[in-house]
Amino acid sequence: MKERIVIVFIAVALGLFVTTVGYLLYQQTKVIPKNLAGTTTQIIVTPTLADKYFLSVEEPTNESISSKRTVVVKGKTNPENTLVVSTNQEDQVATPTRDGSFSITTAIDTGVNKIVTRSIAPDGEEKIDTRILTFSQEDF
Repeated sequence: MKERIVIVFIAVALGLFVTTVGYLLYQQTKVIPKNLAGTTTQIIVTPTLADKYFLSVEEPTNESISSKRTVVVKGKTNPENTLVVSTNQEDQVATPTRDGSFSITTAIDTGVNKIVTRSIAPDGEEKIDTRILTFSQEDF
């Protein structure tokens, strides 16, 4: 039985060695064209209001502390979408303005609150933003 375990161990080690050597040889034989050597291409995608899954929440900032029981959730999304803002206490449904901006006032609990903002497109797809907000009236 011990011999079989040793043989299996040696076979696995040998297989890993052969695979590694083969991969390194393959990488060494790759040729990069001179006109592409040292160049990089960076693609920047910026969401627009035409993107039906776009959601940008500006306020409140994540992991912030509030001394008020009500907070304002502000941001932008596609004007055709429906917004749902959920806290520990309530869910609120709203519609963004023509330019896609929204501002929803919602209540929070004492302590740590999870604020989930959902932007739901007409086809049912949704984009979700989750923020943590702590309510405290203590001085730090």
